[in-house]
Amino acid sequence: MAHASATPGFFAPRRNLLAALAGAIGLPDEAVPPSMRRPGKAPLDTALADAASADETASKAAAQPNLTTPPAAVRWLTKATFGVAPTDIAAFNALGATDDARWTAWVEQQLNPAAIGDGACDARIAGAGFTTLAKTLQQLWADHRSQTANYYLRMLPFSEIECMTLIRQTYSQRQLFETMVDFWHDHFSVFGTDYDGGPVFVQFDRDVIRPQSLGNFRTMLESVAKSTTMMYYLDLYSSTRAGPNENFARELFELHTLGAENYGGVLFPDDPSLGIGQLADGSSIRLKYVDNDVYEATSALTGWTLKNGHWQFPAENDGTFIYRDDWHDQYQKYVLNRYFPAYGHQADGTKLFDILAAHPGTAHYVCGKLVRRFVSDAPPPSLVASAVQAFMDNWQAPDQIARVVRVILNSAEFKSAWGTRMRRPAVATVAALRSLGADFTPVPDNTSAWTTTEEFLSRLQQTGNRLFFWPAPNGYPDKQVAWASSGALGMTFRLLARLPEMRAVNGQASSPFLADVVAQTNAVYGGTTATAQNIAGLWCDRLLGYRPEQVYTVAMNFLRQNAAANAQLTIDENWNGPNLSRHYTQSRLRTMVALILCSPEFMRR
Repeated sequence: MAHASATPGFFAPRRNLLAALAGAIGLPDEAVPPSMRRPGKAPLDTALADAASADETASKAAAQPNLTTPPAAVRWLTKATFGVAPTDIAAFNALGATDDARWTAWVEQQLNPAAIGDGACDARIAGAGFTTLAKTLQQLWADHRSQTANYYLRMLPFSEIECMTLIRQTYSQRQLFETMVDFWHDHFSVFGTDYDGGPVFVQFDRDVIRPQSLGNFRTMLESVAKSTTMMYYLDLYSSTRAGPNENFARELFELHTLGAENYGGVLFPDDPSLGIGQLADGSSIRLKYVDNDVYEATSALTGWTLKNGHWQFPAENDGTFIYRDDWHDQYQKYVLNRYFPAYGHQADGTKLFDILAAHPGTAHYVCGKLVRRFVSDAPPPSLVASAVQAFMDNWQAPDQIARVVRVILNSAEFKSAWGTRMRRPAVATVAALRSLGADFTPVPDNTSAWTTTEEFLSRLQQTGNRLFFWPAPNGYPDKQVAWASSGALGMTFRLLARLPEMRAVNGQASSPFLADVVAQTNAVYGGTTATAQNIAGLWCDRLLGYRPEQVYTVAMNFLRQNAAANAQLTIDENWNGPNLSRHYTQSRLRTMVALILCSPEFMRR
């Protein structure tokens, strides 16, 4: 996984595109790895050096870009979705007379995902042949957790959720909803291939995370605690009064609610330096938690477990939640200066969740993460405060989270911020699929063949950001510093550069490309309009939303070879005749598209 200091000036201007890439991954300009070069083609460093030294006359003849940042619609959609698909801008422009009016309408539309038709995405998923997505928890438990000899079948539910999530991120019209699903999967992170949690991962995604991603935090908090996948991942299922396990309770405080920012250390619970504040209902509460609160919360949750064929209850074995009163610590408890009377039974746990979900520290921690996701690695305090107010004022509302997101997305801080964040590898990859107009339906495969899905997921895993593969409970890092290392960037660029070359059936030359950039180019420009300046402009517009001068010029020069920027070009895969300067191979066009995908501008948010 990639954790390193951010490369200074990651988005700073460079002399040419190769310098930008090499600088971003911490390499000298000439040191493009041989593994990024394709046999039988000019090395990328040589090709780009030629392009950078091309005559100035042709460059000046090209239509010059006049924007330094994308239009507002592109900026806002890029930050609130998984990337701008070819049809998104037209749909956005139909929502009102001004950008602000359109944005307000778009946000309201997206905050009601149930009203957005998503038939094409649903049909793609239905046609993929998934077999576990509709199974009940009990069916998943019986059919897949029982598989001890066939690991593929045991983990098939996880594998299908991974593929289904990629499909929804790429093709769903409910883009804000999918962004929030991704956020909460990181917030309540579990390792997807956990030996006991993976077989029932469908239930965690379908019944726990998705229903409340724009809903109520308190409802989701308890649902997460009771879920079979989380029960196993953080060991709550095994916590009894005779053997309390604090693993879940500690992460409940540190990661799910108050956050480490509200940890008071090992102080006595009534130390005045821990502060006193108010819950959302106006009652008094201690602001910071200490280790003793974790221990007391552990006791409050003893007896929360599963029907998993335990030796005391061998007939109860379907994976569902159960509270066992005989396993519960019935003594009084003291959490955040609140007494829990003795013999509170299961209500000890529900009272704990009530307090934590209404705590101002939880509101600040969760809202800070949301503002970071949508606005900046350094969340503006004023916007965090506004989001916290919405979180606390609506703590019992069924659409509490949607109300908080509305405040963030309609804020001046959101609208004005640009380039303050970078795309994580998985987001950049899905954004590329969306902007390329790719036709990709990943499906699990148990054959010996190296399938396109396997290659895609393997390459994504090499970036350190494969979905649901983060082993620690803190979720994937959400700051640029975590993904700006040479390792993460290098593997991300290799995956992005590979996408225009990938085929539906891996290794089969007759199989269609996932993204046929040649056909898409021909559909827009043909005959006398097929010029380097037009084609480079088309793909800058499609992938970036504007034409940054350096990227546009290098892409155009790379494509045109020795032809004039406005000369008519002809696509020919194997041209060896005269007038070579006016012919370019299809692979050269795909490489030009890859260069734009690998630009710092594409990584910007």
